Amino acid sequence: MRIVICVKLDLEGSIVLNKIVRELSHHELFIILSDKVMKAEREIRTASEFLFYERDLLVEQLFPMMDRLPTPEDTPGRLYTHAQITEKFNLPIVTADNINSPEWEQKLKDFAPDLVLSVRYDLIFKQNIIDIPRLGILNIHPGKLPEFRGVYAPFQAMLNNDDKIGVTLHRVVEEIDAGPIVDIVYIDVDPSKSVIWHMCHTYPAGVDAFLKILPSLEQGGNLETYEQDHSKKKYYSFPSEDVFLEFLSRGKKLIDPDEYLDIVSNYQK
Repeated sequence: MRIVICVKLDLEGSIVLNKIVRELSHHELFIILSDKVMKAEREIRTASEFLFYERDLLVEQLFPMMDRLPTPEDTPGRLYTHAQITEKFNLPIVTADNINSPEWEQKLKDFAPDLVLSVRYDLIFKQNIIDIPRLGILNIHPGKLPEFRGVYAPFQAMLNNDDKIGVTLHRVVEEIDAGPIVDIVYIDVDPSKSVIWHMCHTYPAGVDAFLKILPSLEQGGNLETYEQDHSKKKYYSFPSEDVFLEFLSRGKKLIDPDEYLDIVSNYQK
């Protein structure tokens, strides 16, 4: 199958992309990155600190340094930078700042994808793009839908003291986070772990849900879905500084240095 993978240029996106390129190596892949940073992520102090570890440190400092070295051999659990993925797996990786533009619409039509998988991709698809792939666009949302629409869903679940974080695989429609659901899987919340630790584990669980249904699509089977109960919908906007401080005041963590180093060390295995 010809599959477009849309993913964000940051730590969580890199982790999930490494999993995808290995699991889908027998498919023809075209990888499109997004590098959108919301204004609030820079202006809210605590969010800006989180963004530094989630994106800036890796993308602007660690990845360029690693890319100056020879691409290492593959080992279990190893993570590759985007440039290393391109070299190691011979995959095109490009960045789009407006996925709905006429230029990108034509590029996607030229690739003629059977399917688009969106994972942690923060550009909103319009109908002109949704209509291109033969089997549509599937999205992995890091929260249970429709109760956790919007952003920072794992953070919101932890703020609510939930014992599980839902991960929803759903079809993409023009309304954000509103498409029919394919499956919802769950990961346990570990109160001793940070938000970024949970986010780094949430998306791979969603990829596993996608891999379960992919063989049926390959064989021409119908994808069973069910409509969301829109009466239960709740939309979370970006947290304010006060919300972040309330979270931290409860002894919860956004970033844990030891956890972070443990995750990042996988790029040097």
